[in-house]
Amino acid sequence: MKRIIFLLLTMLPMSVVAKQNDPLMETYNITRAYEEGDKGNLDAALDFFKKELKEHPKSGYAYLGMASIHFDKKQYDDVIDEVYKAIKLLPKKQSTLLSTAYLLRGQTMLITKDTVAAYADMAKSIAIDPNFADAYEKRGQLLFEQKKYVDADRDYSQLVKLNPGNVMGYMGLGRNAHAQDRFDDAIGYFDKVIQMYPDYSSGYAFRAKSYLSKGEYLKAIDDICISLEIDSDSMAYDLMFKFPKDQMELIAVKLKGLSAKHPHSGEYLYYTGLLYAHHKMYDKSNVALKSGYDVDARACFIQQLAENAQETGDFTTALEYVTQAQQMMSDNIDLIQMKADILGESGNIEDAIAEWSKYVEKTPDFFGGYYRRGWYKDVSMKTDEAIEDYQMAIMLQPDYAYAHFGLADMLMRKGEIDKAKQEYTKVLELDSVPNNESCAMYALLSLDRKEEAISFMNKVLENDTTDAGNYYDAACFYSRTGDYQTSLLHLRNALNKGFRRFYHIRHDDDLEKIRQNPEFEEIMSQYETQENSNQKSDNNVNVDASEIPCTPIEIPFTPDGGCALVKCSINELPLSFIFDTGASIVSLSQLEANFMLKNGYLSSKDVVGSGRFTDANGDVSEGTVINLREVDFGGLKLKNVRASVVRNQKAPLLLGQSVLGRLGKIEIDNHSKKLIINPSR
Repeated sequence: MKRIIFLLLTMLPMSVVAKQNDPLMETYNITRAYEEGDKGNLDAALDFFKKELKEHPKSGYAYLGMASIHFDKKQYDDVIDEVYKAIKLLPKKQSTLLSTAYLLRGQTMLITKDTVAAYADMAKSIAIDPNFADAYEKRGQLLFEQKKYVDADRDYSQLVKLNPGNVMGYMGLGRNAHAQDRFDDAIGYFDKVIQMYPDYSSGYAFRAKSYLSKGEYLKAIDDICISLEIDSDSMAYDLMFKFPKDQMELIAVKLKGLSAKHPHSGEYLYYTGLLYAHHKMYDKSNVALKSGYDVDARACFIQQLAENAQETGDFTTALEYVTQAQQMMSDNIDLIQMKADILGESGNIEDAIAEWSKYVEKTPDFFGGYYRRGWYKDVSMKTDEAIEDYQMAIMLQPDYAYAHFGLADMLMRKGEIDKAKQEYTKVLELDSVPNNESCAMYALLSLDRKEEAISFMNKVLENDTTDAGNYYDAACFYSRTGDYQTSLLHLRNALNKGFRRFYHIRHDDDLEKIRQNPEFEEIMSQYETQENSNQKSDNNVNVDASEIPCTPIEIPFTPDGGCALVKCSINELPLSFIFDTGASIVSLSQLEANFMLKNGYLSSKDVVGSGRFTDANGDVSEGTVINLREVDFGGLKLKNVRASVVRNQKAPLLLGQSVLGRLGKIEIDNHSKKLIINPSR
């Protein structure tokens, strides 16, 4: 269900308030508060409510107004206090406002996890005003979350009765029916939603979920495609990954149809690439991603190609991809994390630690960076430094079991056995339910509770028999127990299921004993040879190799008001552009675009849509998005480049990252007045 933000100032505009016929509702401060609220100036509105309380300390209206603003600001302690005072001071005849106050407090109680108090306030809100639709919707949501579907149905039915055109009532009824496996009933409710609001993406997404549960895959993917086409609905996107693998080609065909319908959009090819990767069909994923990149050269395609290469153990290619993606998104911290792990998995531990240090510097309050850096320091035998990082991770995230386990192992390595046992015991407190992220089996083993450890390990495997990481954990676990044959068996299972971290396997302390077994080398050689034969030389994505030389190239520029002006041609029309590393894509003025359109350099087929783009100054420009069939500068030719048409006749032609990121690292030599391009190959 779409969350509706509750805000008194939007629910009760001044025109409604004035009808209450109470002089205290029409004071100067109250009037001004509502005026500022209508404009979205909540701080100014709050100030006027405070001024009102100085003049009229018993104004329930002012307290309710302040509570609604504090709710919006997530200052929930203030909300509870102010609503209490509002309820106490508001005249009993003000049923609408009293009902609103109880609902507001109920919403706050729900956020603070007091569901009993939340339900009581919502019920009171409805008792005061039986026609208050929002109260039924909010209570229906609460009842749904508590799996009290019959009671939730009553609230949603009342919502529909109060307003037969209320989409949320039918959505609630449909969702309740789906939760009770009444899929046909659910589909019927979603049909009504779609009939009333054919452009409402969630109606299609929820109906798709019910079709999927019935195994009606064709109808489900049709609804998913409609929902994605309307507004890239997130639920529709998630549902694609819930189809069984044998239906993957059906989804691919449907997404291919959307790509054909929107030839200048790489969105659907990107989805296709992600889906194939999800099912570990990396060759097909790479084909889709490369095709999408040819249409819409964005870093997300390169990032996923890097992930695919990493998953298959091709760390050289993965590193090339992630480096290219960083050139296009230099401030993306996820890429730092990815690069660090790629470096580590390929055996470059010191550089991996350096990358994790960059990550920690950018995200000093996030525990994950410290934990991962600590793990690599652990591997490189920097025990004291690893302890520092594990301790920092625990301080920031006390309930992260793996950080406690890492710390325990380091303490054990230093001979601080009692402290280590305390940390192992803490792991057991935090990791009591076997799952894919568990490490309690190792802690149990370290505490000499072997039988319990084996039982826990078996439950982890039973919990998810498809996860390669679980079998690798089992290989490590049984190597620690001394059961080397079982360890080798699970190592083979992990490799069969796609585990490709060969460097990690060859250097993991847990597998030290089985690495001495001849069968270990036989297994590793088999899978490493197999993987090497699967890796192809044409993995890298970039512009046509014939168009970009391997060596650096130099392009002259002309200084122009502090900018670099470079000659180019777009669709064979000679122009000049401003080199702008801060712009997201190419942008050109309406004057230039109109000239190109009237003189045959652009056609109606080149119009993609509209969007919002930000330049180096942080200014946002709105305009039409077009596809430039060819951009040529300095002899470098790029195909299918996105550009925005800025609604400003005097706007300069800016060359942004949609082009620059495809070329490689670019340096500016101000002395020689040249751009130096070091190609990403």
